[in-house]
Amino acid sequence: MSVKDIRLALAGCGLFAESHLQALRAVPGARAVAVYDIDRGRAEYLARVFDVPTVCDSIAELCGHPEADAVDVVTPEHLHTEAVLLACEAGKHVFVEKPLALDVAEGDRMIDAFEKTDLVLMPGHILRFETKYASLREEVASSRLGRVVSMQARRNRPRALLGRYSRVHPAHVNCIHDIDLMLWYAGQPVRRVRGYERNIHGGSKPDVFWGVIEFEGGAVGVVEAAWLLEEQGGVVLDDAFHLMGATGAAHLSAFPPPLSYWTSDGFAVPDVSYNPLIRGAAFGALRDELSYFCDCVRLRRKPEVIRPVEARNAVRVALALTESAAAGRDVEIQDWR
Repeated sequence: MSVKDIRLALAGCGLFAESHLQALRAVPGARAVAVYDIDRGRAEYLARVFDVPTVCDSIAELCGHPEADAVDVVTPEHLHTEAVLLACEAGKHVFVEKPLALDVAEGDRMIDAFEKTDLVLMPGHILRFETKYASLREEVASSRLGRVVSMQARRNRPRALLGRYSRVHPAHVNCIHDIDLMLWYAGQPVRRVRGYERNIHGGSKPDVFWGVIEFEGGAVGVVEAAWLLEEQGGVVLDDAFHLMGATGAAHLSAFPPPLSYWTSDGFAVPDVSYNPLIRGAAFGALRDELSYFCDCVRLRRKPEVIRPVEARNAVRVALALTESAAAGRDVEIQDWR
């Protein structure tokens, strides 16, 4: 039986778009047919490297590309809404990287637009496809750990990388991953949050952020994001997740790393989880995530591993945390979906 090819048009040609193109090469029955970026030179470069036949001149042209079945939105966060809605109007399925939006109302607009159609809208929360986190979800769902009581997560990065991501608050960059995981594991609406932030090195955004999340069922989660690691140390991922249930506990950590190298260039930790290249082909969570999206498109099936409303609720929590940190008080969440 032949598998229908899913043809994708990529909106945005930054570093993560390049990872998407690498991963798509390893997805059976998927191929990129067009790219667009405000930097046309960058778009032309990726088109050459990945044999993409068309470089578009605008988001609108890309979304209306006659050969594309779906649009893969890998633009800066504030441009997600325009691309997603244009793609919906053009009758295209959409994969959109996290965060879904920077505003709850924009997230609601996307969700409402797609609910009127049989088109697929899938947010990109990659950790739901990363083996460790997905395995923990299976354990939580089995009830072997009991009711979720407490969760703690940290996601810290080198200070040198902050400039690349300073266009948005760290709650939407690092913390959004762990907010989404906590919502996934707890399976409960959030009632109240409290955020704390510090700016140690005087940049345009805080470089230290903490958030406390209280769930309606009584569970409590704590997220940490700091951009203070020194690159000379060789550790670029200081990630951990600890979950306490009523009858058991679980712990995940990226350190010590599963693989590391010591060479004349120093200490290095290669990616072996998200988008590693083995024998020239991509493996890992990103490939699996995009493969799942293509299967959903092929079958006209709404995603179940991650639903748009869940990504919207993660944005709601992130916004409440930043509001809380700025105001110095608790923020209650009323508009849950």
